[in-house]
Amino acid sequence: MTTWFSSGFTDAFRHLHPDKVEYSWWTFRAGARGKNKGWRIDYQSVTDNLASSLRSAGHLADAFHSDHCPVVVEIDL
Repeated sequence: MTTWFSSGFTDAFRHLHPDKVEYSWWTFRAGARGKNKGWRIDYQSVTDNLASSLRSAGHLADAFHSDHCPVVVEIDL
């Protein structure tokens, strides 16, 4: 991911929320999701020139369709 984000792409979530802790994946083991012990492995990336147009980016952690949750990004075009 370091190579990706240093080659003209911006991590939309981290750009808007530099210190916020949210995850997009949890193992099914040991109740990890209920304890919010996960990883942020599903990224929303935009080209660097769109970073200033980002309005929101986040994770829909209340969606329980799989071990991943949906990620969303809103861009003002």
